[in-house]
Amino acid sequence: MLRALLALFLLWPLSLTAQTLPEPLSDTISDYATILPPEVAARVTQTLTKGRTDTGVHVVLVTMERIADYGGAGQRIEDYAKKLFNQWGVGDAARDDGILILVARTDREMRIALGAGYEVMWDNAAQRVIDRHFLPAFRADDYAGGIEAGVAATFDLIATPFVAGNPPPPDPQKTWEDILPLAVFGLFATAIIGIFARSALGDALMRFKSCPSCGQRGLSRTRDILSRATRSSSGHGMMHTRCSSCGWDRSEPYTIAKQSRSSGSSSGFGGGSSSGGGASGRW
Repeated sequence: MLRALLALFLLWPLSLTAQTLPEPLSDTISDYATILPPEVAARVTQTLTKGRTDTGVHVVLVTMERIADYGGAGQRIEDYAKKLFNQWGVGDAARDDGILILVARTDREMRIALGAGYEVMWDNAAQRVIDRHFLPAFRADDYAGGIEAGVAATFDLIATPFVAGNPPPPDPQKTWEDILPLAVFGLFATAIIGIFARSALGDALMRFKSCPSCGQRGLSRTRDILSRATRSSSGHGMMHTRCSSCGWDRSEPYTIAKQSRSSGSSSGFGGGSSSGGGASGRW
């Protein structure tokens, strides 16, 4: 009996910690740290809402002083952001293309958590958004400015090209020291592909899945918005997957979530999930 009581006493704090993840304040911004002045919060909400209407991608901004205050004691921000993402269900459940931006001001760290639908190359795009757009302002204690710039860049460099079926845009700030190794590798890879154009290496470098019809690599995916979402109704679109080798084509309808409602509503969450992809930053 004594052992059972002792075990219960030791495990009770852990069970409480597991239950203390916060509820969202809205489906756009949950500013628990009250970082954003009202006028900035209004602009960021507009960016999130418009971006979701234009792309169908649900991006959520969360600010905290410490993740330990919201059930994250003893956890890495990477693990905590994934848990929060999955508990809230950010993004569409069928596409898993949601994005959660978590800023912990006193912890001096942040995370962009990506839905499970993003391939690993989008982790690099998320790191670029953090390094180029969030952190410079954060290091100057300009959290509102960094968040406003970073949220816009999240759509420009991740959500918009992803939905269009394009790779992440190139980084215009790359120096010659950054580019030279890639250029050398590119020349080498081009020579190899020229010799073994039909080899598995050439296919692997394409970074596309195999066609279910012919088995060749070369799939591309695009999305067309047929009707935009409003505050009162969902929008609709068509996702096209095509094979450049055999012409195989599959079109699937998808739903675009309603535009965000007033603060306090979490009805805009679609049950999406994250497998842990994304990027982190510290300042």
